[in-house]
Amino acid sequence: MKLHSLRPLAAAVALALLPAVAMAQVVDFAQLDASADASTLVLVRALPRSTTAAPAPLLSATATRWSSGEAVALGYVYRWTLVDGAQQWVLGAGAGVNTFRSRAEGDASHESALSVRVQLEGSGPAPGGSYYALAQASSFRSAWFGVLQYSPSGWPLTVEWSRYHEATYQATGVGVRVAIGVPNWFVRVGATRADGRTRPFVGVVYNGF
Repeated sequence: MKLHSLRPLAAAVALALLPAVAMAQVVDFAQLDASADASTLVLVRALPRSTTAAPAPLLSATATRWSSGEAVALGYVYRWTLVDGAQQWVLGAGAGVNTFRSRAEGDASHESALSVRVQLEGSGPAPGGSYYALAQASSFRSAWFGVLQYSPSGWPLTVEWSRYHEATYQATGVGVRVAIGVPNWFVRVGATRADGRTRPFVGVVYNGF
């Protein structure tokens, strides 16, 4: 069986396992997105706080696969509150373990390394609703990620813009996250622009924060 024929099966297995993982309280956040030739899995666990006032440190695992490569990362980030109140801004810094493998024709390159990572989170009220923003950067392959979300008041949905960048792959996404009536669970639909093409994606999210 060819590897590309296993992608739908792998995505289905991951999708089936997400509810069990979340219900077992293994993670506080889980997200799986899939399109015709790319998929991303994100898992985040909040660790015990150093003080009751400090934001929880985060342990994360991410796996991204696209037509010409794949990347996996494990990371730890310690966080500090910069602004507290209605508007909240949190700075994080930490380290990660990363690996990258090329899937491009004629290119069998592979990289693994430790990395330094930083991130900035913001959240609070916005006109007609609320927002959440996240910017992350890693020293591994000059990778960075940004997301901006807006949730209109009284609506069971959130609109989102995101950007992912690494040395050989860049993607911009727009989407909508919709509550499904089960606490903390959402579905996502949208489109991603990468390699000069636009592809629709679907996804599922568990957010226990």
